[in-house]
Amino acid sequence: MSRRHPLREGEVQVISVTPVSRGVLRPFLVTVTTIALIVVGASRYHLVHRFEWWLALILVVPIALVTLTRTWRWRSHKVHVTNVRVILEGGVMRHQRTSIELRDVVATRVVQRLGERLTRRGVVYLETAVSPVSLGFVRHPGALCRLIDAERAGAQSPSLALDTVFTFEERDPFDIRIQPDEWQRRRYE
Repeated sequence: MSRRHPLREGEVQVISVTPVSRGVLRPFLVTVTTIALIVVGASRYHLVHRFEWWLALILVVPIALVTLTRTWRWRSHKVHVTNVRVILEGGVMRHQRTSIELRDVVATRVVQRLGERLTRRGVVYLETAVSPVSLGFVRHPGALCRLIDAERAGAQSPSLALDTVFTFEERDPFDIRIQPDEWQRRRYE
């Protein structure tokens, strides 16, 4: 359900993450339970058996529609990490895309409760100079933060090799030449 996002020249996609589903499980369980109650009631009661399809239409279809829309909304949100930026995209009716440059990210942090730590889920925040940006409730948030931090460090790496040695060469204090300015040189030519 995700739309293709254009990559810049030299940009490589590292990972794409779909946030954890929220609000999908309960409507799904209610839909399944309602269908089960209608089937069991139809086998025991003649009146329910007689209006079985109408009951399914009236009771199950709205709940199933809620489940489908929440699933669609959940599957439409993505977090893409590239070697240059983090792209947040999503939306069902109106698609939106937000891009955060890795050079603008100051730090990453994870907000988790005890239950979320046990299930390895949490909310990842990117700290920028302007304000923190939430990436959403994701699985393995620590791993995502480490990945983003590694890409940030790779983007800011110096162009010199790490084994480069710089030395200081002291000049001879008596080796000073005074050269006239450009306008004086032209004057004497």
